[in-house]
Amino acid sequence: MKIATARCILVAFSATLSMLAGCGGSTQSPSIPPGAGDGPVDAQARTYAVCDPATTSRDALIAFFDAREGDTIEFCAGRYELPTGLIVSDKRGITIKGAGRDRTILSFKNSDSAEGINATRADGLVIQGLTVEDTPGNGIRIFRSQQVVLRDVRARWRDAQGRDETQAGYAPSAENGAYGLYPVESRHVLMEDCEAHGASDAGIYVGQTSDVLVRRCLATYNVAGYEFENTFRAVFEDNVATRNTGGFLVFDLPDLRQYGAKNVVRRNRAFDNNTDNFAPVGNIVGLVPRGTGMLILASDQLEIYDNQIHDHDTLGIAVINYGLADPNQPDPRYDFFPEGIEIRGNAFRDNGGNVQLPSVERGEASLLPLLLKLKNLGRSAHIVWDGAEDAPNDCTQIPRDADGVPLDQPNSARAHEEQGGRSDERGRPNVTRDDPDPGCKWNAWKFEPDGALKQPENGLCVATDNTFENTRLSTLLTTEFLRANITSSDPAQLVLDLLKPASTNLTPHRCDLPARADPVLDLPFLPDPTGADARPDPAVVEAACTGGSPGQVNRAALDYNCPRLDQYGLFADAADPTRNANGGGVPYELNSALFSDYSSKYRFLFIPPGQQAVYRDRSAGATETLDFPVGTVIAKTFAFRREDGAGNLLSQDVVETRLLIKRQQSDGSAVWGGLPYVWSGSSDARVAQLQVEGGSASVTYDYLDPDPEVRDAGGNRKRYTGAVAAYRVPAALNCLTCHAGDDREAGSAPIGPKARLLNRDHSYAGMGVVNQLQYLRDQGLLSGLPADIAMVDRSARWNVPGSSGELPDSAADVHARARAYLEVNCMHCHQPAGSGSNSGLFLDAYRTVDVRYGICKKPVAAGRGSGGKRFDIIPGDSAGSILPFRMASAAAGVKMPPIARSVVHGEAVAMIDSWVQDVLPTPDTEDEEVCTGLLGGGLGGLALSVPEVAKAYADAAAQLKSDDQRRAQAQANDAKQAAR
Repeated sequence: MKIATARCILVAFSATLSMLAGCGGSTQSPSIPPGAGDGPVDAQARTYAVCDPATTSRDALIAFFDAREGDTIEFCAGRYELPTGLIVSDKRGITIKGAGRDRTILSFKNSDSAEGINATRADGLVIQGLTVEDTPGNGIRIFRSQQVVLRDVRARWRDAQGRDETQAGYAPSAENGAYGLYPVESRHVLMEDCEAHGASDAGIYVGQTSDVLVRRCLATYNVAGYEFENTFRAVFEDNVATRNTGGFLVFDLPDLRQYGAKNVVRRNRAFDNNTDNFAPVGNIVGLVPRGTGMLILASDQLEIYDNQIHDHDTLGIAVINYGLADPNQPDPRYDFFPEGIEIRGNAFRDNGGNVQLPSVERGEASLLPLLLKLKNLGRSAHIVWDGAEDAPNDCTQIPRDADGVPLDQPNSARAHEEQGGRSDERGRPNVTRDDPDPGCKWNAWKFEPDGALKQPENGLCVATDNTFENTRLSTLLTTEFLRANITSSDPAQLVLDLLKPASTNLTPHRCDLPARADPVLDLPFLPDPTGADARPDPAVVEAACTGGSPGQVNRAALDYNCPRLDQYGLFADAADPTRNANGGGVPYELNSALFSDYSSKYRFLFIPPGQQAVYRDRSAGATETLDFPVGTVIAKTFAFRREDGAGNLLSQDVVETRLLIKRQQSDGSAVWGGLPYVWSGSSDARVAQLQVEGGSASVTYDYLDPDPEVRDAGGNRKRYTGAVAAYRVPAALNCLTCHAGDDREAGSAPIGPKARLLNRDHSYAGMGVVNQLQYLRDQGLLSGLPADIAMVDRSARWNVPGSSGELPDSAADVHARARAYLEVNCMHCHQPAGSGSNSGLFLDAYRTVDVRYGICKKPVAAGRGSGGKRFDIIPGDSAGSILPFRMASAAAGVKMPPIARSVVHGEAVAMIDSWVQDVLPTPDTEDEEVCTGLLGGGLGGLALSVPEVAKAYADAAAQLKSDDQRRAQAQANDAKQAAR
């Protein structure tokens, strides 16, 4: 593309939007005034200026940590290189702004974090006037937040030569991050005047979110320009999509938090979206054929009107069911079929002139466009419907909520308000993740008593006011419409479908559906009038932090973020946080622990005098720890040991101490604060200072595993020897990435001290070896513990064969130890209430190992983290599974966990590889089926191999192209003859 051409697209963008806003129907935008989301100005609010390129990272991280409700973090004009991502978590009413998206550029090219800006539970967030570029993962992620505004924001990825989307030769890459602008599991979201370029999944994406307006945006060179996924009451309007693989996607996918409906796509322009699909293989957008204007997958009650859709190689709009992706998908809450779709008032021109050919790399999914063309007698179509319709089944169990009340009956305690109620006007139950899985897939609501599908509310309506033009030689034969009657990728069904005739008859689809309601955008955000988030008086903080007494915990200081660790008085020797805790501090260990670059960890628990923690077991939830009182401190010090051959300490680098402090807020609620203290100085004069921006260190280690039962392959005690070039001390806000969750107490709630992880012996000074839980009870620090410790669950030690209680290294033993490792390293995010819930991959400790545990589960939101692999876990194929691949990577945007390590945990990867390769499926594994579907398997059940199928259809394509050329030439000759 010439530079001038690219710039013309951008220059003409505002004019195009003006034209779109004036065309077509009478429906207006939701009543959102300019500047919505700004809210009233707080006289006490503070503005943090981030302007010095030499200190950008430190200044920004401090500002993001310190900002309170009503504050603004303002980046000056300029280009800033940031080595780590920026996090907003559990903060309300924060504004992040630049001098304009062309003037303020935040580059994350060398960042150790996946996201550029990652906001979680950040109600009232406004981001405006800046560009985020070259993030290893997603550009800007907004998670579980309400009343959010993104305005004049750009996310982009430069190519390998450093070119941006406006420059000639720009080539997007599968190595780019997945999503540009990425609100997920949120509500009341406004995105306006934004741009996204080069995303390997979707440029502008909104997922599992209700009440959304995306308007006047531009997306180029993404796989999907725009995507709604499992959204409710969301609107795309007055946007432009060009030079993507597909322009606009509206998807509903299984096994996610909510299912979507009632969305609108209006007054947009989708043209020339003909970029080859560069999504990493295995991602659902890898299904999108090059040259797709809009693709509708399994979405209900969708209005598409007053759009301009032209110059697409394959088709204008496709409406397909999920059976083409995976006919065996087991989610009983999920409806495969797109129903209640209305297409009206759109202008179609010159679509279908160069249909995508099959690709060996893309697998069987890439056959679909050519199969559609074959069914249409060698022609493409502006609108393609696969023809799949649901049929009655014998399920009579109406889905119920967690209280056991059927969703077709009222229950004010579980109103499902975000989904518009417990069921919609058609009778469809609005099932969410919080509802238990139904025993079967109930669909009786769709059908008349005689079994006929209720129409038109469950059909496809194509109005007469759509216009169709074929002005090019290559598109002269494109039909207005195709009902393809290709309904499933199941091999047997596919053979039958290929024998069914297709239809171009629109008469059955001349119907009308009710207009969809506009989103309810609760904007602007209004700050808390009580001032509960007010800053403490600096004089009060100083007095508390400097007022401690030697040998005692300074409990008055625990309400504040003191500048030095010693000011809390936690340790007898202020320079040594590895032993001799003050105030009854108790050392403890875990059966299995988070891996942190081979660091050694010293853990201490400080419970306030006269108070007790309360025992909790698995019945309280998979993530529940002991219930600690306000004033509890958990201290964890990270050090790198160097020992002699017998395990005696020679020296060690004490790098950091992290504190979790449970505090009471002014409104009476409790919150856990997470603080990183970084050590400096020699061993006898060390001091640890609060460093909210985090830090890094180069370290070496050489030590024996402290557990003598951990052995190497030769049966000797396991020794770890190596170096870490850039051990990362996380910024204070990084604590929330793992420690925050909707099912836990507010803030950075503890992860490790669960009863099943603490249930082990420890050697206490003067007492010998005692069970840790028993010790806490004996010291009066724990109540509610069963009298018989044997009644308490005990987690396996992942690296000690037989610690599960099973025969050492048996399949059952490896299985238990693999699950123990995944619990402590992954489950805090990968569970329904965690920050990784949008992925649909749940690694809860007591969950049945099924599709939601990753067995034959297709990736969601993985981007390049999929590694070109098609399923999270394929039993018997570790090399083909995503989960071991991500564990074995140290690359930002790929590695899992995404923080807390910079090197690969080789011993754990080897065990997980063995578990996937040799142990799965196990007795508690439900899904023992072969992983199938168009993303892997599916059409592969036919007699031909993938390369053979691709060659056969490539040959057929060449013949069709020749036939097209002959027909076109004949028509041209006829036209010349008529002219004579």
